[in-house]
This record gives sequence, structure tokens and C-alpha cells, in this order.
Amino acid sequence: MNTNIDMRISGSGNIPSGEYNKVSVSGSGHLIGKVRCVSFSSSGSSKGEDIECTENFQVSGSSHFSGNIEAADVEVSGLLHCDGELIAKDSFSTSGNTKCGKSIKCEQLSVPGSLKVEGDIESESVKINGTVNCAGLLNAENIEIKFDRGMNIGSIGGSKIVIVSEKAIKVSQRLPLFLAKTETKRVNVNSSIEGDEVALEYVTCPRVTGRVIAIGQGCDIDLVQYSEDIEISPDAFVGETEKI
Repeated sequence: MNTNIDMRISGSGNIPSGEYNKVSVSGSGHLIGKVRCVSFSSSGSSKGEDIECTENFQVSGSSHFSGNIEAADVEVSGLLHCDGELIAKDSFSTSGNTKCGKSIKCEQLSVPGSLKVEGDIESESVKINGTVNCAGLLNAENIEIKFDRGMNIGSIGGSKIVIVSEKAIKVSQRLPLFLAKTETKRVNVNSSIEGDEVALEYVTCPRVTGRVIAIGQGCDIDLVQYSEDIEISPDAFVGETEKI
């Protein structure tokens, strides 16, 4: 890769397919064809097809790629729409709004903002404080979801899975007698949750399977399968339990 060439657009312009060092857009930029670079940043409006960065990919403005995005680290504080796959070899963080038309693969995923994925999410570590809607499988070694807005996820798989309601925690600390009257949002999992250690609050799911399972308040689960230990809150509904 020729790391001597920087491409900067501060007004309006095009960047042809090729290999570059730093690519930055602070105005309106169009990346034509596949672009390979060390780093990419967009604080304005940008669009492209496929992009591959050996280091960082950053969006603080608005950006739309019709193909795939691949980088070591991906950081979104603005609006990003990727029609293809999004691959972050190290970390992916979105404090803004990200939409992905296919799947996301990364080492570490952090979502303090909003993320919508039409395919799967595959990571080692997932931490969600915002909102995630994933049509496919959310799969990671460690998954921590703290939510105050509703979410829809196809299925969840991992080693340690913790899903708790931020709103329920805050309300119960202040006004425990009024917790039952609180309109708490929930996480809807369409298929199943499978893990080693699983702790849930305000989750609706047909089947939950694991070694150690804690079903907390507000859950609505048809079937819970466990191999070692189970705890069910009196404020949860579980249709059936099965030791496996």
C-alpha cells in the first residue's frame, strides 16, 4: 500500500478507487470503487462502495457504503449505513446510529447508541447500553445488555449472558412499591437464548438453555432448560422447566 498519498475533501469531490494513506471527508465526498487506506474519517457527508482500512474507520457525520466496510477499529458517533458486511478486527463502537444490511464481525462491540443489523453479530465481547435490533444471531463469549428501550433479537448465544433493565433498577431503588406499575420496556428474543451462565430481566423468549440460569422480574419464558442450577423470580412467568 502506498502510504504517501493523503486524500482530503473539504468541499465537494470524488476519490477514485486505489490505495491511500489517510482519507478524510469534511464536506461532501464520493468514494468510487474499492478504496484501500490506512485510515478513513468523515465529519461531513460521504458515500462509497467497498472500503478497507488497516487502522481506523471513523464517522462523525453521515456516511453510506453500498458494499463492505473492513478496518481494525470502527467508531461511529454520527450516522452510518452499510449495505454489506461490517468487519472490525479489533473494536466496533457506535454512540450514534448504525445500520448494517448484512452481518457484523468484531473482537469487541460497544453500543451506547443505536445499532440495527439485518444479519448476525459475532464478537468476543458485547456491551450494550443503548439499543440493538438484530434479525439474526447475537453471538459472543460475554454479553452484557443494560437497556431502557425495547429491543428485538433473533437469537442469543454465548458463555456469560446478562440482560437487565436500567429503568427497573433505577425505579426499584427509588420507589420499590411502584415497580409493578412501571411501564418497563423489554427485550424480545424470537428463537432462543443459549449460554453457560444466564441472568435475565424483562426478557420474552420461547426457550432459554444453560448451566446456571437466573430468571428475574418481568421475564416471560416458555421453556427453561438447565443442567446445574436455576433461580426464578416470583415476578417472572416460566411455562416449563427441564433439567438436562
